[in-house]
Parts: sequence; structure tokens; C-alpha cells
Amino acid sequence: MLKPFNFHLFCDILNDHHRRCEKVLRRHTQRVVRCPITFNTTNMKLEPQPYQPPRQIGVHKIVLGVDFGTTFTGISWVSTEGAHVKVLDDVHCVRDWPGGDNAWKAPTRIAYGDENGSTGNTWGYEVSPRMKSYAWMKLLLDPEQKTKFDSADLSKSQGEGVLAKPDIKSPVEICADYLTEVASFAYQSLEKAVSPEVLQATPLDFWFTVPAVWSDKAKRDTLRAAQKAAKQAKLRAHQDSQVFLIREPEAAAIAALSSVTQGGSERDIAVGQSILVCDCGGGTVDLTAYEITAITPKPQFKELVVGIGGKCGSTYIDREFMKWMEHKFKKNYTDLGWEKRGPASRMMKEFEGHKKDFGKSTNSRKVYEIPLWMKNAKGSRYYDDDEGIVRIYEEDLKRMFDPIVTKVKDLLQHQLDSERRQTGKATTIKTIILVGGFGDSTYLNSVLRAWAKDRGIKLICPPNPQSAIVRGAAYSGLHGIQPSHRRSRLHYGFACHVAYDPMIHDKRDRFIWDWDNSVRASGDLYWQLGKGDLVDQNTKISFHVQRTMSIGGQLGKHETIVYMSDLDEAPARLRDPGVRKLVTFDSDFSNVNLANYPRRTVKGKTLCLVDCDYVVHFGHRKGVLCFSCLVAGKEIGNTTVTFENQSEQDRADGPGGLGGASPPCVMQ
Repeated sequence: MLKPFNFHLFCDILNDHHRRCEKVLRRHTQRVVRCPITFNTTNMKLEPQPYQPPRQIGVHKIVLGVDFGTTFTGISWVSTEGAHVKVLDDVHCVRDWPGGDNAWKAPTRIAYGDENGSTGNTWGYEVSPRMKSYAWMKLLLDPEQKTKFDSADLSKSQGEGVLAKPDIKSPVEICADYLTEVASFAYQSLEKAVSPEVLQATPLDFWFTVPAVWSDKAKRDTLRAAQKAAKQAKLRAHQDSQVFLIREPEAAAIAALSSVTQGGSERDIAVGQSILVCDCGGGTVDLTAYEITAITPKPQFKELVVGIGGKCGSTYIDREFMKWMEHKFKKNYTDLGWEKRGPASRMMKEFEGHKKDFGKSTNSRKVYEIPLWMKNAKGSRYYDDDEGIVRIYEEDLKRMFDPIVTKVKDLLQHQLDSERRQTGKATTIKTIILVGGFGDSTYLNSVLRAWAKDRGIKLICPPNPQSAIVRGAAYSGLHGIQPSHRRSRLHYGFACHVAYDPMIHDKRDRFIWDWDNSVRASGDLYWQLGKGDLVDQNTKISFHVQRTMSIGGQLGKHETIVYMSDLDEAPARLRDPGVRKLVTFDSDFSNVNLANYPRRTVKGKTLCLVDCDYVVHFGHRKGVLCFSCLVAGKEIGNTTVTFENQSEQDRADGPGGLGGASPPCVMQ
């Protein structure tokens, strides 16, 4: 029997629900956005808005992961709002890309409107093969990586715009232009999910991923491109919004560990064991090993050996396919327009599907068909000239995959050998975690699983491996998960002068020191941090310098250079091969009080010997290198840091948040 309806109780419930909704709305809307300008699309003018100081409330924020990849880019987000502790499944991935079909990521490709007769830029899936476009622009940020990848084969498979840019654009600018489009779209997606009012009132933490092998300057330029994109997109972001960087393998490890150890499970991975994260992307495969130090309440790990990378991503299979087509059909294929055989063509989309399917079938006689009309191609085992169908057989695809898969196995073996050399013991790596778009390949999985089993190692490929990095980036930012220790990928140090010894020093380095008229030799290197050394949040290197300064003259700026080397054995002298400049400190001593420092008169000038310390901090919360100069234990505020080959524009666009100043930093 139904109970009678209690109207008064219903009203109480309704009023209570209304009060709770009001409370949530107040909590969001009390945060006032500092947004000094807004873009008015009606009259196309910038209108100043009155500034209102923010009210201090809770720490609710939205954390976004941005996997800016060589070939594809992904976005994820998670909100701190809600009573329950957020898990990896609470991280949302953007999947409604313009022109995409519910894909995890969008192509990292941009076509400029002024080069294609249109009013705006086109990006991602909407770039057609007929457009003049640019791809792989991320690698332009690191000239060393660009040099490794640049080849005629790459241009053949990816088009003339690969690793290219308009002459008027810098690498940072073209990356920022692409990220501007991505940021605008992601912001629109968030507005739909949480409402424009809540979004403007909520701080955003952006976590951009970078390769483990990225140079320090490339990491800094990635940060600059991200900040420039946020400004160009005119995001109405909260004034407390910030940009951070995270290494790709760390993000992948965080996602994988959080997935397989959910609820504190040690079934697949246990404390004390080590894992090897293998990120197989479109352009590169990157590997990093970590030792697991804790699983609950959240995963904790430290880097085991210095990570490595290789040119064996899935696009290299595309190259093998194009070579096969050229060999089988010659000019019938190569004379086709780029729109019929380029990266976004129907032919390559069909081949992409076959790449994903390869390895699933047990039928060794399976035939993979690709529609492609070639006017003068004759019918054969590989071509149906009546239907315009290219036929690829199982053994053909295997020959395209195997050279790439072999390189991946070589990289895995290299990491196992590196650990053995470092520890002198048997490997502690018990699990390989396969992530990345190429990591989802059934054939790659089956081959690597057999390879790992022969070595007593388990292989895990978590669900949706192509999204592991972008979800891990957001999840890391949400819970503050990061390795307790990393391995330095370089030697870092300084050069100084010492007493001249004709037996060991080059005559070209000999000079007379003006302070005491002694014979000195310049160019001795002192490495404060070695390649492979452990780095934690407290790690810093410092170098004590005694500078001679003229009393009564212009103190001005003085330079000190930080050097680096990626050689296994650190060079001893500045003239040795393998030594490169990292940054130059420009420290202004104009306001330093010289009264308490020793002085003497030399050649009619009064000189003062000033003690100062140059410090490089490796453990900044944003994952950056930070620099400072200290005199008498106090930091000189007017110190600038310039990277080697850094332009004036680079210095003007120094890294910070989405606005405001920050110390001279770069991602470590």
C-alpha cells in the first residue's frame, strides 16, 4: 500500500536541495576574475574592464593535461570539486575534435589562412591534403631532435610541410599558433561542461608534457609557446591560473601505476620492484625505468636509470608502406597528387586502420584492401584494376612492421643492460608498461610480450594506452604525484681559472690575474652535478666566485656561464669536445655595498675582491631549473639568464604563469 503524499516534507526536501545548490553556486561565483581586457566581436575593439580584487575562498581548481605530441595532441581535464577522492577514471579526455570521429587526439598540423586563401587558420582533422600545412613543428623547438629526424624519407611520407615553418615565424611562434587553436577549443569544451561563469571563476592548472630527452632550452621554449598560446587565445582565465611541465614517461607511469594499483593492489606491481615505461608514439619511442617505493596512499617512485628514446614510432611503418607502394607501382603511384597519397588522404586513413588491425587475425592468408585508382596500373596479385583496389598480404605488413618492432626491442634491451651496468646486479625490472598510440598495436604487443616473457618480465598495456600520458599529466597535477628522484641527463658545471701549470695547461689559456699579478689558466671545468646523478626537490648546485671590481667605476653587469655535457665521461677542460654552454648569468652589481670587501690598488685603480655565489636550483615545483646570484648571502634581484642561441624576443617572452612575473626558470 502506498503511503500518503506528505506535501510539507516534499517542500522541506526541495528547499534543502535549493539551499545546497545556492551554496555551490556562491562558492564558485565568489571568485572574481581579473580580466583586464575582453574581445568584443561586434565592433572588433579591445575594451578595458574594471579590475576587482579576488575574494579569498577555497582552493577549488580545474587541472588540464596537454599532451603536445609530434604527430597528435590530446587534452584531458579533472575538477577538484566533489566530496570523493578523485581517481584516474575521473579524468575526462576531450574527444569531440573538429572533423574527428570521437578520437582520443587531434593531428598536430596547422594550415595558415593567408597561405590557403581563407580567413582563419585550419588545424587538426580539418586540414585537407590539398592545403599548404605544417606538421611535426614540435621538434623545431629542439634543433638536436630536428636534425635526428630530418630526412628525405620523412618529407616523402609526411609532406613538404613536415619539420617546416613559414619564414616569418619562429619555432616558438608556430607551436604557439597551433596550441592557440587547441586551447581555444579546449576552453569551449570546458565551458560546455562546467558553464562559462564557473570556468572564469576557477583557477586552471595546465600541465604540458615534454619528451624525457628534450634539451633544457627546448623545455623552456615549450613553456613559452604554451604561455604565448594562452594569451593569443584570449582565454578569460582566472588570475591564479598557471602553466607547468611534466615529462611524458612520468605522466605515463603515473597513469599506469594509478590504474594497476587502484585500491592498493600489488597483484601486478609491488613495492621494491621496478617498471619500464615504453611510450610508443607516432614519431618516437621513449623509455624510462622507475623503482616503486610506495603504492598507498598514492604511487611513489624514483627514476632508475637515465631514459632513452629512438626514431621508431608508427609513422616509420607508414614510410615502409610508401616505399612498398613505390616499389610495386612506381610512377603509377608517385605521379598521383599528394591529396590522394598524403597523410590525410583516404589511402592513408585506410592503411591506418589496417595497422591497428594487424595481428588480430589468425588467418595467415588475410588480404588487406585499400581503394586507390591508379590510371595506368595493370592488374596483378597486388592490384585489382577493375575495382581500383590495392591488395596487401599478411607477410607484406609483417615486413613493414618488423624493422620498427626490432628497434623497440633493442631500446628495451638497452635499458635492461643499463641497469645491470649501474648496479652490478640482476635487473629489478619486472614489468614493462606499454603506452602511446602505437602501444595499442596488437602485433607490437604480441611480439614484445613474447620477448619480455623470455626474460621473466611481464608486459602490461593499460586500457586506452593512447590517452595514458594526457590523463597521467592531469592526474599528476591533481594529486601532486611526481618521482621522488630523477636522473640527471647531463653534466652541469662551471669553468674557472687556476694557477697556471705549463705541464697540463694550454698556452692559449694563460693570463695574468689583475688582482695579485699571478699567472693563471682559464677553462678548468668543475662539474657540480653528473650525468646519471639523482636529483630531488632540494637539489641545487652552487659555484663560489671571487670577482674583481673597480672602486669608483661602473660596477655594471658581470657574466658567468653554466656549462653542460651529455657525454658519459665529463670533459675536464673547456676546449675539450662535448662541452656546450647552457646559460649565461648577467648579474648587475650596481647596488652591492663594497665597503666590507678586501681592496688594493693595481696600476692606479682601486680594486675590490667580491665573493659571490651562483646557484642553479633543480627542484622547483613547476619542474623547472631556476637560477640566482648571491652576494653576502643575499640574492641580487636584477639577474637575467640567457640561453645559448636565445634571441632578444626569447628574453622578452620569459616563462611565468598566464600573466605576471616569475624567477628566471626553465624546465629541468
